[in-house]
Amino acid sequence: MYMQGFRVGIGGLLLMVMVGCSASDSRLATNPATGKVMFKKNTPAVDALVVFHPSSPGFEKEIDSKKPFARVKEDGTFTLTTYEDGDGAPAGEYGVTIDWRVKGKESKFAMNTEGGNGTKSMLSSKYGNPQQPFIKVTVKKGEPNQFTFDVD
Repeated sequence: MYMQGFRVGIGGLLLMVMVGCSASDSRLATNPATGKVMFKKNTPAVDALVVFHPSSPGFEKEIDSKKPFARVKEDGTFTLTTYEDGDGAPAGEYGVTIDWRVKGKESKFAMNTEGGNGTKSMLSSKYGNPQQPFIKVTVKKGEPNQFTFDVD
């Protein structure tokens, strides 16, 4: 009886390992990708969300619908994540969106658009539309992939 339970336990563990391996094996290789987001050329867009949207439905399917993204740090820099923290992005063409929101009247620069959670957008809507991204970029294998976005 003990051996039968042991075999079932080992069999389940092997199945989990095989499923885990096959999922990670289908991932595209990522490339380091970093950048900087500055508001009006001199203010870091702290906590802004940067999203790289794959340029074609086929490419989006290839990367398993994972969109590389990052939060902007205190100094304005960001590091993209696709599958694991800071792993970068698969090589390819992307449209970029940036969403930067603050609560209430924390900034004199805040736009008048209210978010659903009492936040105000710091950027015009042209920066947040994935169907019409404000800029297209290409992540290249073996390149530094450093992007700078000046927003207003």
